[in-house]
Amino acid sequence: MKRMIWLCLIVLVSGCVNQKPLEELGLVTAIGYDKENGLLKGSIVYYEFDPLHPNNTKMVTSLANTSKGIRQKENLSSSRRLVSGQLRVAVYGRELAEEGIISIIDTLSRDAEVGTMSYLAVSSIPAHELMTYSQNSKDVTNAGTYLYNLIGQNVKAESLISPTLHEFLQCYYSEGRDPVLPLLNFKEDTIVIEGLSLFQDDMVVGEMDTESAFYLKLLLEPYDAGNVEVSLPKEQVSEYILSKNNKEADTVHVSLDHLRSKTDIKLLEIEKPTFTIYSKVMTRMQEITEDYDLGNPEALKKMEDSISLEMERQLKGMIESFIEVGADPVGFGNYYRAKVGYDSFNKEEWRNLYQNMEVAIDIDVEILRTGVMD
Repeated sequence: MKRMIWLCLIVLVSGCVNQKPLEELGLVTAIGYDKENGLLKGSIVYYEFDPLHPNNTKMVTSLANTSKGIRQKENLSSSRRLVSGQLRVAVYGRELAEEGIISIIDTLSRDAEVGTMSYLAVSSIPAHELMTYSQNSKDVTNAGTYLYNLIGQNVKAESLISPTLHEFLQCYYSEGRDPVLPLLNFKEDTIVIEGLSLFQDDMVVGEMDTESAFYLKLLLEPYDAGNVEVSLPKEQVSEYILSKNNKEADTVHVSLDHLRSKTDIKLLEIEKPTFTIYSKVMTRMQEITEDYDLGNPEALKKMEDSISLEMERQLKGMIESFIEVGADPVGFGNYYRAKVGYDSFNKEEWRNLYQNMEVAIDIDVEILRTGVMD
């Protein structure tokens, strides 16, 4: 008798589940936001399941005062019910991002269907244009999937800082560190990552190129298998160049891979924030554009010292550019707050102190193996 009761309960409960046949849904994979005439403009790319058309993606656009209002209007333009459980990427147009996007991101985070591992990005052109170009591109069959794979593989390759919804909100609410997001553009019939957008709180205040992104990641996370190309003044290492055939070149280019690193940041002085940065970098020289005497220990030591000096110069310039625009993507504010105490930390005071911050940088490069010469 008890078994019969349990069986009846299971049947009743399963009958109450809200069924969502896949054929009746539009699976949102990417969404773009822009500002237009004082309203919020939303552009959604969604996938329709159809065995006869495996790459059946569509795009709808609408204007509203809120992101929820956009979704309501876009449902009126779609023959399928739009659901956001498969959202891969949210893109914000540069103009909108300069005014602040936390209200839109917060709404996204409160949507139970949206995963916190969805990626966020900024577009240097309007997000609507980026989505429209993508829909018409031969290389991009689904903007959401393409962007997710584009960003994801660069994160795995340690070329990009992970820009998930969770990580953006973690930086924003930490008070001592500002977020960064990939900066997208559409070139040569495809979507490309052309740099990083720098935020102060939730507003874009500047940008940096992809080459400088290496040095930001060096401060934020240890490298396990990174790579970078370093350009050195030829005069610094000229005494160990064996062949002088390439007399016109005044720069030596060195490609490093299998790069591993460990960085330590310390606050030495509170009144006028003074930090020290020490980074140990172990790497392999994959390629060099000169016939260099790599078999000579003194020559190798000279190369290591020259690369260290160049990295220190690049890192110092990058930090100075952060201070100039008022962005703190490294999280120096968190180091300061840990020293003075959470109760004594004031975000506005830190912003003022940050403008006069001083940093001493020491990078120690060790070349473990050498590769080929070009």
